[in-house]
Amino acid sequence: MVVWTVSVIAGYFIGGLVIHYWIFPIKTPDLTDYFKVGQSFHSKLEGLTQTIVKVENGLLTTDITIQAQSNGPVPHVHENFEETFVVKSGTLSMLYGSDIKRFTTGQTIVIPKDTPHKPFNETDSVVVVTSVMPLDFAFCLSQIYPFWDENEANSKPPKVLFQLAVLGNKFDSYPTADAPPKAVLKTLKFLLAPTARLIGYKNYNEDYRPK
Repeated sequence: MVVWTVSVIAGYFIGGLVIHYWIFPIKTPDLTDYFKVGQSFHSKLEGLTQTIVKVENGLLTTDITIQAQSNGPVPHVHENFEETFVVKSGTLSMLYGSDIKRFTTGQTIVIPKDTPHKPFNETDSVVVVTSVMPLDFAFCLSQIYPFWDENEANSKPPKVLFQLAVLGNKFDSYPTADAPPKAVLKTLKFLLAPTARLIGYKNYNEDYRPK
């Protein structure tokens, strides 16, 4: 009985992985047409709005408006790209490694790969920063922000894990606090993707497109 159960579970995972990743892989919209200058996408959870400034050479430039006293995203790292912020107005607070640094209008911050960081706003005024990121990653942000904001439960396990799983490695952001280590999270995303897709999770929702 035990052997049979293990065989069924193994067959399910192996078959699901083959179908999901190789036979019927998830398709992503044409990102050169997905983003339009002047459109925005928002995160109530993180207290910010990203307005599209430029789409060029596989990169998206946005102006990020961070609301007063906003905590921003959780501390995280990016494995495959460095992130650049230029402060346009206000005072940006940045958790950089284990330190908190503050930057004012005109200053530039470059976050190297695999460096824990978290932009946030400790002031009573909005902060505006220009950010540059890969199109694939920006697409994932534009899809996961409204998913989180629809229901508080969507930002917590297990729902957030299923949504991250269908977004895959394009969502190159790994929390460094209150989450599994990066290697564990990558493995969970890989293994859970077929199941997440089977039960209805999508990597693209037309209603979530920037507007």
